[in-house]
Order: sequence, then C-alpha cells, then structure tokens
Amino acid sequence: MNNINENATIRVGRPHFADSDISEINSRLSRVLRSGWLTSGEVVADFEQKFCRVIGTKYAIALNSGTAALHTILSSLGLNREDEVVVPANTFSSTVNAVIYVGAKPVLADCEVDTFNVSAETIERAIGPRTKAVMVTHVAGNPCDMDPITKLCRENNLVLIEDSAHAHGSKYRGRSCGSLGFGSAFSFYPTKVMTSGEGGMITTNSEELHEHSCLFRNVGRARLGHGPIVALGYNYRMSEIHAVIGLSQLKHLREFVEKRNELSQIYREKLRELAWLEPQVIHDHSYSSWYAYIVKLSKSVGISTESVMDSLKREGIETTVMFRPIHMQPYYADKFRGVSCPNAELIGDRAFALPLHVQMTSEDITSIVRILRRIA
Repeated sequence: MNNINENATIRVGRPHFADSDISEINSRLSRVLRSGWLTSGEVVADFEQKFCRVIGTKYAIALNSGTAALHTILSSLGLNREDEVVVPANTFSSTVNAVIYVGAKPVLADCEVDTFNVSAETIERAIGPRTKAVMVTHVAGNPCDMDPITKLCRENNLVLIEDSAHAHGSKYRGRSCGSLGFGSAFSFYPTKVMTSGEGGMITTNSEELHEHSCLFRNVGRARLGHGPIVALGYNYRMSEIHAVIGLSQLKHLREFVEKRNELSQIYREKLRELAWLEPQVIHDHSYSSWYAYIVKLSKSVGISTESVMDSLKREGIETTVMFRPIHMQPYYADKFRGVSCPNAELIGDRAFALPLHVQMTSEDITSIVRILRRIA
C-alpha cells in the first residue's frame, strides 16, 4: 500500500533548493562540464571532506547510492555463507540485500513498538554462534539506543554497522549518527533530509574500511584511469555532478534539520487531541533528523491504515507506509518462512508517514490535523 500522489497539494517529502542555491549549482555545474572531468574528482573529494567533518569521523567515501554504501561496508568483512548478520525486520530492503550480496545470511531482529527501532534486547535474541555483525537502522532519523547495542556487540565480538540513510544530522547523546560504529551508510536519495539527486556516503574511523571502499567503488582499481585491477570491485563511484548538488545541500543541513524539528513539534502538539494516533517516540537523549513523521493507529481504533491514508489522499494529502517488515515482502517470504517479529508486523500494518519537509508551514499541518480530526 502506497499513497504517493503526483497531484497532491501537500507532498509527503520533497527536496528544497532556494533560488540562490540553484544559481550556485548551475554556475558550479558549468565549471565541472567545461573541465571535462565528470567523475570522482575535486568536487567529490570536497564533498567527502566536508561531510566527514560534519559527522565527526576521519573518513567519508562518496558512492552512487546508499545501497552501494551498505554493500561496500559488508564486503570489507570477508563474510561467507556460514556467517550471519543481524538486521532489523523494520527496515528498507537495501539493508538486508547488502548481506545477501556478500553471500552471508541475514537474521531478523524485531523492533520496539514505540520507537520503531531495534534495541539491544531484540538484537540479543537474534544473535547466534555464527553471528559476525549487527546492522541497525535509525528509522526516520530516530537514533537507536546505541550504548547498550555497542556494549552488546563488544561483549560478543561483533562488528556494528549503522544504516544512517535517514539520519543526516541526527545525534545520540550528543554524538552524530554515522560515527557510532565500524562504518555507516548514508543515502542522498531525492526525498532524504539532504540530497545529491542520487548518491550515498560511507563514514568511518577505520583506515582499513576507507582503503577497501576506495578500491571497491572503483572496480578494484587503486586509482582512476587504466591502472591495474587489484581487487574485486564495482562501479559505485559518485559523479562530480551529483557532488555539486550534495555540497549545496550540505551547507543547509543544520537548518533543514532544525526546521524539521520545528514542524515535528507542531505535529506533536496538534495531534495530542487525537488519542487514536500514536507518534513515533524519540528519547530525551536523542536528537532526530525527523526524516519522516510516522504515526501508528492505536489498537482500539476501529479503522484501517488504508482508509485513513485514502481519506487524506482525497483531500490532496500524500502519505506513505515507511516499511513493510522484511519477512512479509514477497521476495523474502520463503527465505524467512516461520519468522515472527510481532512489533514490526504491527507497525507495518498500522503505521504510516505524514508529510514532513522544509517547505511545509504550520498552516499545512493545521490543515492535515483538521482532516484527521474528521476521520475518527
């Protein structure tokens, strides 16, 4: 079920470029095009350097998607088909696909019913003798409770990887998401908190992962051009053109996240009167990017998620289901036969995302809540 509507009055998400940004991007793109060097050059390097300073890691490696970033991190671990990686049941398919790409076995961990994130407790139930790594997803930019997860991984000698596709600017106890594990993958898909059109980034403090990633994204070559191929790799490079857009967006990341937090606070205040809607819980020690504003229907309400989303669609309000549990996706049904993750299943059935992007106003939210008030 997906209520994406190209004719919506209020979109669920959209990128933002001010007129001054568009002029700057056009000017820089002209210089890139005239240079004759369109991939992995000075602009990409500049984007990497500025991004890792924002996140607070030693390295950042730009790639052509968040999926490529996840694959690259997993590929550095030397896993085989006997190895297992714990992944959230409540996540996007790329998180699980990356494990399958490297020939390992994904094992699903359920999520918490209020934060929608995995926890140390749900991860621990999924750990077995063949577990080599744990991947966490900061759902909608809401940081997972990382200290207990880090402690659990340390005690079991497991590699901890962050899927930070939603978490640009998110912080856990004052530390940036993307700096809390062995490696982290960001996505710059058009609807993300910041975008490069298409693209991804790895952040890490590991020199080994940095070196591996530079090879892996460049089809196994240590440098661009016709140098020797010294490892198995993929064509995962980011173009200079995408880096130009990413640099423009990165300048505004703080203000984007602040605006999203302002809008989420307005939602929170206006939705208090609607007891049948339960917003995603953010812990006091966390600062979310609010990539999306996800609400869950309470068990007591006698309406379906689909009917609520359809009612909003008829009023020009676009919504979407963030995730269906991995084991309930058709492709994965046989791979996870018999698996039960009741919280993820509940969220997949009863949760959806309301519009949230920096071009919205408080009046937009008032209109949305007015419609919701009429539904139940």
